[in-house]
Amino acid sequence: MGLFGGEHRDTKDNPGYFTNMIALSDLPDSYDPGCFFILYPGVFIKLDNFATVNFSGLRAHGGTSPYAPEGADPVGFRSATRFAIIYYPP
Repeated sequence: MGLFGGEHRDTKDNPGYFTNMIALSDLPDSYDPGCFFILYPGVFIKLDNFATVNFSGLRAHGGTSPYAPEGADPVGFRSATRFAIIYYPP
């Protein structure tokens, strides 16, 4: 996920508004869906299908990608995907 998944702040966000994220996952049951996190106060949200989060992008946050189980061939599952929609504040 690169920079967008790692810990970061959205420094140009308006402090009077929240960011909204919707995560849509299509993963086999054996996959770990990954998580979204806000470092302080230590919030971790499992990104199962249709997870939605409102948060201030001014706080340090990030996420992890889905994980295939050990020994799985991720290329063999064409539906192992996550689509995230981010609604940024004005």
